[in-house]
Parts: sequence; C-alpha cells; structure tokens
Amino acid sequence: MAAGSILIVDDEYGVRSGIRQILEMDGYQVVDAETGQEALALLDAAPVDVALLDYRLPDIDGLTLLEAIKARGLDLSTCMITAYANIDTAIAATRQGIDFFLPKPFSPEDLLGVVETLVSHKQLRVEAERLRREHEAGLLALAEEKSQTHTLVGCLRDAVLVVNRGGEVVLANQAMTELLDRSECEVLFGQAQELLADGPLAALSEQLAAPAKDRTVTTLEIGEASYMASVVTFRGDDGAALGRILTLSDISEVRRLATEKARFIRTMVHEFRSPMGAVKSLIEVAVDKSLGDQVDAYLPMLERAEKRIDGMVELIGDLLSLSRLDAQQDAPPAELVDVAPLAADVVEMRREFMSARSISAEIALEAGLPPVLIAADDLRTVLTNLVGNAVKYNRDGGRVTVTGRLDGEWVRLDVADTGIGMRPENLEHVFDEFFREKRKETRDLEGNGLGLAIVKRLVERAGGRLEVRSSDGEGSTFSVLLPA
Repeated sequence: MAAGSILIVDDEYGVRSGIRQILEMDGYQVVDAETGQEALALLDAAPVDVALLDYRLPDIDGLTLLEAIKARGLDLSTCMITAYANIDTAIAATRQGIDFFLPKPFSPEDLLGVVETLVSHKQLRVEAERLRREHEAGLLALAEEKSQTHTLVGCLRDAVLVVNRGGEVVLANQAMTELLDRSECEVLFGQAQELLADGPLAALSEQLAAPAKDRTVTTLEIGEASYMASVVTFRGDDGAALGRILTLSDISEVRRLATEKARFIRTMVHEFRSPMGAVKSLIEVAVDKSLGDQVDAYLPMLERAEKRIDGMVELIGDLLSLSRLDAQQDAPPAELVDVAPLAADVVEMRREFMSARSISAEIALEAGLPPVLIAADDLRTVLTNLVGNAVKYNRDGGRVTVTGRLDGEWVRLDVADTGIGMRPENLEHVFDEFFREKRKETRDLEGNGLGLAIVKRLVERAGGRLEVRSSDGEGSTFSVLLPA
C-alpha cells in the first residue's frame, strides 16, 4: 500500500515537529500548519489523504475547522488530536464527521496505527466508489471482486460489517468476526439480523436493518470495552439504498480519561483539605491562647503552619504547570540543548542535600553526545525532578548516577539510584497524577505526586518517551529518550 499524504494542524511547534518526524520516517508525505486558516489554504492548494486536527487553535477551534473542510467537499480522512479528551467532545466531533479521535498524549505506535487506519479508510473509499460505478448490481459484487478492497478492510483496526440491500453480509473484516466470535465463512452471505440477534451486537440489529437516518452514531459496551458504533447507508446515483456499513471504533481510552478526570478532582480536593484543616487548627490554638500569653510557645506551631502553606503553594504551582501542559499553553520553543552543562548544574544544586546524607553523585555522558531537541527549561525541569527523586528515595550513603548515550536516533539519559525502589505492581502508575507509593519508608517524605506526571508531559511534548526500571529494595532507573 502506497504511503499517503498527511496534514498536521497544531499551534505547538514541538508537537508538529515530533509528529512530522515520526510520519516521515514511516514514508508519509507531510505538511503542517499552525492555524486553521493556514490549513485551509494548504488544502485548497493540494489534496491530502489525512488531516490531524488539534482541538485548540489560535484562530478557530478544531470543530470549526472540520466544518470548513466538510463544506469544501474534500475527500480526506480526519482525526482530532487533543489533550481535551472527553466523551462530549468525542461525540460532537463524530457527529460532525470526524473519522477518529486520538487523545494527547499518545505514543508513536498509536499515532502510526491511527494514520495507517485512516489512510486505509481513504483508499477504501476510493476503491469502493470505483467498484460501485463498475458494478451496478450492488455491494454483493464488492465482496466477489478479488481486489485490494478486501485486503484494506481486513487490515483496519475498526470492526467493519457491510450488508447489501437484502440484509446479507457481503463483507466483514477480522476485527468484526472476532467480536462476533465466528469465522468469516460463517458470517459472509448470512442474514445480518440473524447473526447479530444473539451476540454482543444485538442492540445494533434493528439499526442496521432499518436506520432512522443515513448515518447514526451510538455507544455500546462489550465486556470491559466501550465502542462507538456508526451505521451509514450506502446509496446509488439514483438515491436508492444499496446497503449499509456498520463500523465499531474502540473508545475505551476516552472513557478511561473521563474516569481519570473525576479521580483527579477527588484527589486534588483531599490534597488541599488536609493541610488547610491542619493550618486552621494551629491558628485556632493561637487565637484561643490555649498555650498562654507567651509568643514563643506558639512559634513551633506557626512554623508548622508555614510549612503546610508552602506545601500548598508548591502544589498549586505544580497544578498550574500540569494544566498548561495539558492545554499546550505557553510552550517554550524547542532548541538544540547540550546535556552536559545542564546535568552538571542540576546535580550541583542538590549537592548540599546529598552531602547531608552522604550520598555520592556521578555524571557519565558518552563522548561526543549530540544535543537534544527540547526547550532548555523543559529539560532542566525533567532532570531536576528525576535527580531530586533519586536523592529523596535513596538510602543514606547511597549513590546517584546520571548517564547519557546515543541510542539509534535518540539520546538516552538514565538517572539511577541505589534507594528503596518500587514494587512491580506500582510501576504502571508511577507517572499518574498524585500517585505516591504507600509504605513505611515513604511515610515522612514530602511531595505531592505531580513531579513525574509533569516530567512525562514535558518529554512527550518534545516527541520523546520515558522508561522506568525498578526493584523493591534495589533502587530505580528512570530513562528519558529524546530526539538527537
């Protein structure tokens, strides 16, 4: 299958640059735009197969841009890429004709999978239109045609089922047959209503047989997964219905994000309520003069209150940083940054804390290590958090090591410690907001559990990725991979 042409519309240079690098390395032709108007000008100049649209743009939002694209009658597939991922936005975008919804942050594998699917969708539409004109008899001929269409549909991640005007199944890809738990030969040429009646798609049986509109969208729960189901009527030149296409797209991740949002808010309320309650109690003791009239008796309590307030101020600062990152706001421009002096500066800032606990530090960077493409302040924040954690969760007399080497097209920076490590079941949550491992060794350590969440977003904004290795009681190693 020939590589397609892709348009990236995002106001963040780092995001556009990272996506462009990933797609061009996979053979796609890529153009990008910072604003909606610039994107429309590019589309007027030359067609593309797929448009990746950010929801928040400087001039118009992604849904308005999508409407303008549809109004032009352009034949292309579209995907909304946004950090503002929720069910309402996903449904609004789908009703407006979006083909896919990819919440930020996403991995290179997810991006390539979505783009491959959308390019396949575009080529499938072109091929289906050609076959429709060649075979007036209807969609049955589409299934009988030994062409690229069957291969394209079979490769799609979405589950696809095509029925002709008589309600017979004439096409079903592997994803659909797996959902139905039937073989392809059991599905093809059978009556769709009978096939769906007793299975997980029973709720869609009537919609597929006689939909109220040419395009209907609904949600469906199958096991632990959530799907967005689309039923589209396929018509001939005379307007007569030739058949219908059922498509199921997995939106489990969008639902998960909505749940995570609620959890985040509950945790944030707890993080504020606890210190505020403590400060209020300390102030009440002072106001009531419970310890007498001597000021000195209240100084330790005021110091504890000040510490609590400082912790809340730090928490507010981290929450604002997290919010700006999620909203892709105030992003400094990416630049080529030399790692060595910045790493040395970060370690030196922690020297006093390490000396107090007899913790040694070593920086070992590979000779000739190339600079990395990231905003300097972002890299400083990343290393400050990782080195700070390596000191905080280390043992007295332990060691912190910062190493760097070229790893293919990436620069790999490893921050390792000889500290308490983490339990295996907690590794998948270590970058979650407010996550802190609960154990006796961490009971008295200060922190709000947002540092690593911020690190993850900064690294992914630069087009990089994070890895973590840790064993309980044997230390941890956090690895940052950034474009060289």
